[in-house]
Amino acid sequence: MNEITALIRQHKMIRSRLIGLIKEIQSTSYAQDALQWSMPFGKGRAHIAWQFMHCAATIDRYLNFRILNQEPKNPELVKSYGNGSIPNPKLILKTEEILSALDLTIQPYYIYFENLAPEKIDLKPHLEAEKTHREILELLNWHEASHTGQAQITWNSFRAFRGHI
Repeated sequence: MNEITALIRQHKMIRSRLIGLIKEIQSTSYAQDALQWSMPFGKGRAHIAWQFMHCAATIDRYLNFRILNQEPKNPELVKSYGNGSIPNPKLILKTEEILSALDLTIQPYYIYFENLAPEKIDLKPHLEAEKTHREILELLNWHEASHTGQAQITWNSFRAFRGHI
């Protein structure tokens, strides 16, 4: 197995954990409240749905803007949930919308890297790119794992705060 395959395989495992968390939340009678809940301390904390959509927005931006050197496929997603966006509790999302956004953004990302020649892992996607393919794969694996953890702790806190655990 080459490094690209190993890093994509790792991302797919991380993604499966993120999807599992969404489905766990979805299976409750209070899923909608949970998705929009953020920690009650500190101003502007990201709610659970924002964490998930941020993962989708980051993949869209990285693949299209940073790798392919073009505009994101879903500029509204990137604007609302990308780096530097402010979590908006008025953007109400259902789990189906979140799952769809995650799926639509990740499939082209996987296809790009699954078709990348292994000898190109340490090359930048284009001359103006900041990172190599390896750095992108490693960073986005860390990024998704980090936000999955943030969503998990917010979910656990929500359940404790509401008396569901």
